[in-house]
Amino acid sequence: MDGGIVRSGLGRVVYALSADQLVELNPGSAWPTVPQDGPALFDEARIPIETYYK
Repeated sequence: MDGGIVRSGLGRVVYALSADQLVELNPGSAWPTVPQDGPALFDEARIPIETYYK
């Protein structure tokens, strides 16, 4: 399960079609490619996380 869904507190997510099934039914509906960079600033980003879990 997606980490964002788990951390949101949702107990269950139900859906009818996967993204692959949707594209198969409607080939023009492919999700756009989203560029991703990172992780960035790891040393800075870890401070609040480590503080929270200590």
